[in-house]
Amino acid sequence: DSCAADTCLGPHADYRVPASATVEYFRSSEQAPRAENASGRPRNYSEQPRYGTVGPTRDYSEQPHYGTVGPTRMSTLDYCPHDSASSVMLHSGRNRSMPSISADGRLCGMRAFASAQFAAQKRGFLRRKVPLEEMVSYTSEAITRPLLNLPRELTRDAVRSFRVIQRHMGNTDADVPAAERFAEVLWLANRGIRHQLLRDEVLCQLAKQVTGNPSAGAAERGWALLGVLLYAFRPTQLLLPHLEAFVGAAPVPTLALRRFLRLQLARVKRTGSRTAELSARELRLALTVPTRPLVFGGALADIMADPELTSRHSGLPRVLEQLTALIGALGGDRAEGLFRVPGDADAVAMARLQIEAGHPDFSRIHDPNVPASLLKEWLRDLADPLIPEPLYDACMMATPGDAQAVSAVLEMVPESSQRVIRYLVEFLVYLLQPAVQARTKMDCSSLALVFGPSFLRNQGSDLKDVFAGSSAEQSFVQALIEHFRSGDASFK
Repeated sequence: DSCAADTCLGPHADYRVPASATVEYFRSSEQAPRAENASGRPRNYSEQPRYGTVGPTRDYSEQPHYGTVGPTRMSTLDYCPHDSASSVMLHSGRNRSMPSISADGRLCGMRAFASAQFAAQKRGFLRRKVPLEEMVSYTSEAITRPLLNLPRELTRDAVRSFRVIQRHMGNTDADVPAAERFAEVLWLANRGIRHQLLRDEVLCQLAKQVTGNPSAGAAERGWALLGVLLYAFRPTQLLLPHLEAFVGAAPVPTLALRRFLRLQLARVKRTGSRTAELSARELRLALTVPTRPLVFGGALADIMADPELTSRHSGLPRVLEQLTALIGALGGDRAEGLFRVPGDADAVAMARLQIEAGHPDFSRIHDPNVPASLLKEWLRDLADPLIPEPLYDACMMATPGDAQAVSAVLEMVPESSQRVIRYLVEFLVYLLQPAVQARTKMDCSSLALVFGPSFLRNQGSDLKDVFAGSSAEQSFVQALIEHFRSGDASFK
């Protein structure tokens, strides 16, 4: 198979990956029939995560391991060995979803995923094979079988989901009423929640339909639907890195929409898929989010420049004042482990969705840990950290009680961040009153540890550096809090 890189790529034979490359890969303990994948190779389901199993299934979307580990050969589009002699030449050609190389050497993107995981498809009297390029690009025609090797009982759902996507994006001649389109999208989201094997299929169908779509409006609706469905379920560990690379490299219509998609992928990676079905009310809220200004994940300067997102009296972000006020109203100053104990995941997700959609309703929230969790999420999801990244190294030199170092850093922080820092730290100082601290069991060191990632953002990818930096981040935030407690804080 020395020429596999040329034979399976067709017009994109300028990809060069040695055929001898091997990698530790997941080996399933079950045996299954062999079938071809989209690259033309026989698919051995005993050596790869399978979409075609029949019967009870585990939730693979939440687990990175599919079976016992053993060596086997990977597709030449899935792996780039760490060898200085090897080279990978990337040219986009006509395909806008071309892959990128991830930090661990894997070649990522929807085309790489399709080469290894899409089912081989044939057409015509001579049953000629459909080119991979065509399988990952937009089509105006309906499909008659899934893109992936799904169990036979899910074929009808996969075909119907593609029709729902086409009708929602507006790439069909039929004039579909809005209420009918909404009902179809609700079915699609909840079908994915119920059947984890269908999730990757739906996300791959959307990726296909936004790639090379001749209608800019239809492509934008497709991207938005991709983000909305991530409220309901997450891709499997097998698809996730390829989908992230696809979103990062594809021509998403607007910067805000690209940022929304990245936020959704990061959020669903943390929280996983829903267990309860989406209600019609939740879906209506979710469908409005892609068209609204970003609250979570937006740039602080943009948020504070938007009258809709800013308090008229204080000029601070509404979400900041709303969440801190709700923490106090729900008795957060009496809750043990405040900011350390997470809020209920479903309640946090619903409250966040309402805030993002511009219709916050906190009447059903009774646990102060819910707004506390949301406050940390909002701070950590800001496009830029409160303390700018160029000041990170200076912050790492500070020690508790080092007022001079803290003052020097604060002088270089943008004005919008200064105002938020002052408000937030004054709130933390209130929580450090002896009577409050005795009930919450959260002293200055504990709060500093929890809020370190909210003020500072370590861009390193090495876990050792991240853990080492967390201690220094805690020291800086502790020094910042003590600076305000002493009354020495001043801004330019």
